[in-house]
Amino acid sequence: MFVDSKGNHWYKGNLHTHTTRSDGRRQPQEVINCYRSAGYDFLALTDHWIVSQAEEQQDFLLISGCEYDIGSCVQEEIYHILALGMREDPCLERGALDVQGVIDTVHGHGGLAVLAHPAWSLNRPEHVKALTGLDGTEIYNTVSGFPWNCRAYSGGFIDQMAAEGALLPCLAGDDAHFYQGEETRSFIYVKSEALTEKAILAALRRGDFYATQGPRFELTRAGDRLLVASTPVQRVAFFTDTVYVPDRTAEGDGITRAEYRIKAGDTFVRVELFDRDGRMAWSSPLKLHD
Repeated sequence: MFVDSKGNHWYKGNLHTHTTRSDGRRQPQEVINCYRSAGYDFLALTDHWIVSQAEEQQDFLLISGCEYDIGSCVQEEIYHILALGMREDPCLERGALDVQGVIDTVHGHGGLAVLAHPAWSLNRPEHVKALTGLDGTEIYNTVSGFPWNCRAYSGGFIDQMAAEGALLPCLAGDDAHFYQGEETRSFIYVKSEALTEKAILAALRRGDFYATQGPRFELTRAGDRLLVASTPVQRVAFFTDTVYVPDRTAEGDGITRAEYRIKAGDTFVRVELFDRDGRMAWSSPLKLHD
């Protein structure tokens, strides 16, 4: 946790990881100890089709979680839905519901439904846009990258969705299975008044969070300018649906401020930051003009 210049508390957490309860290689308590010792404030154990329980420990929070995977081949669509903060276990069985039914069930039990690793799943924007009720998606999924896989980053999918008017809040998570270095890499910072499941879930619903691997930043709008203030980074990039713009990026040693002037054709913008160690940070897409 850190406190920003305005006195806001930001809590660090991972909402996607696995244990021996499903296909992970570490016991639940080992996983909890791993993230807690790495300075995390909260964690969700999201084993496949097995709902974990919420628990508020001293200075550490476990959020109820589960991962529902639907489909087995790209041609028929593969969807992995993270269910976060459900009040009770809906006792779903594999194959009983389609993806929309899973999302509706998660909401019916008080939880958030997040689309996991859309690039890894080769999710099609036109199909995902037809779904209702998604509370966010992963822009980065650690274990979906090298050396375990090869499609960790979902920024292109998110931009295509945003260009069509579907702006999904962006999370990052490890999806740790093997514990060979993919753990404690990608996470979110959540601005919350307290480290409780109720408060963290409320902040997620408000959009008071951002995804990162280390860089911290604040994104503000002043008229037709979008301003980024950050910890020192090497590059900043602004992503919009206006293609030909001269001021989309900034590069230098120890950048702490960058600016983008909003164009008349922009309907959304999001920002990415890169530090000298190759760690990234990502904002969610912000709606600009209709």
